[in-house]
Amino acid sequence: MVILQLDDVTTGYEKHHAILKDLSFSIDEGEFIGIIGPNGSGKSTLIKCITNVLDIWKGSVKLDGKNISELTRKEIARIAAVVPQDTYINFPYSVEEVVLMGRSPYLGRFDNYDKKDHDKAKSSMKEAQIYGFNDKKITELSGGEMQRVMIARALTQEPDLIFLDEATSHLDIGHKKGIMDTIKEKNQKENLTVFSVHHNLNLAARYCEKILLLDQGKIHSLGKPVDVLSSSNLRAVYGIEAEVHEHPKDGTLYISPVEEKITPESNDQKIHVICGGNSTDSLLKELVQKGYEVSAGVLNVMDSDFEKADFLDINTVTEAPFSSISQESYRKNIEMIERADILIVTDFPVGEGNLLNIKAVKDAVKDDKEFIVIDPESIEDRDYTENKKASKLYDSILEKKKPKSVKSTEKVQELL
Repeated sequence: MVILQLDDVTTGYEKHHAILKDLSFSIDEGEFIGIIGPNGSGKSTLIKCITNVLDIWKGSVKLDGKNISELTRKEIARIAAVVPQDTYINFPYSVEEVVLMGRSPYLGRFDNYDKKDHDKAKSSMKEAQIYGFNDKKITELSGGEMQRVMIARALTQEPDLIFLDEATSHLDIGHKKGIMDTIKEKNQKENLTVFSVHHNLNLAARYCEKILLLDQGKIHSLGKPVDVLSSSNLRAVYGIEAEVHEHPKDGTLYISPVEEKITPESNDQKIHVICGGNSTDSLLKELVQKGYEVSAGVLNVMDSDFEKADFLDINTVTEAPFSSISQESYRKNIEMIERADILIVTDFPVGEGNLLNIKAVKDAVKDDKEFIVIDPESIEDRDYTENKKASKLYDSILEKKKPKSVKSTEKVQELL
């Protein structure tokens, strides 16, 4: 049964400047669809259009067989839930109060939440890994915690269709995997239809059974990941050269950008970089180009920084995709830190899964080690550990080791 159908949809934000152009496609009940495309291709606009937040200039959108223009907001909310990329709530509601708001589509004007509503909110908080946050104020949460609250609220709606607009972008790798696994399980066991916008192509390849590739507001390709995520499609739409691999363990695809090889200068110093989550920007490439002997870790295979290190032939301590750092990898990381002349710690997001990267710094750095940290002041904003363990560990390191600090990767070269 078709749950969502678009016919010749055109819309945008300013008249005479369309973002989406003559879009037609349909989604069957129970499908898991990923939406990808470059910035400005219309991914978020598509969700706003489908949920009647943005007026349609031409064409039609049908949700569960009904034209959305004929449905009230409450009727739409009983069918579909949306987890936006960013959410701002200024009033200090508790986490439980915000999650319970997911039951609003089922309440009359003067109704109160009953036991069923509270039970559903409780189970959704467990699924979103925030149970125990019930009484926390929403204004006290980190960006990642806030996003998990929004996911719990969406699940509390008991929707037939869920829209995820880069909903895991603020999460560390452990919670990213946990949330996506939960959504995938609901998709498979409860027939939840998922419409998920992704910036991370590897995440889309891993979880989505179909992928819609947008280019300048039009459908470039729609089909299975193996058909859509081809080198030719990525070249045509993203303007990049990329290799598409099949993971040897589970058969999922992963994409590695390909760059021109670089010729390094001469330098005999060793630098170890602790990073992850695309926090290195062009730092690894620049260090190799300057002739340093560079190592990195601990990085999960398929992490964007792993892909850069792999391409540059950097000696890297690795973990399996979406896995926590093992004691063996932690030990290897310490050995690399001790061998290096210089240690650089980037401003990577820290969760329970990679907390051992911070502990390795504390355990391995000696007073004579040249030690550079990037944007240490931001640690609280990127600390997704329980009870802010990473922030406390980081503060003790900064106090005892006295590293040099810079605000961005671009400033590192000035200290070397």
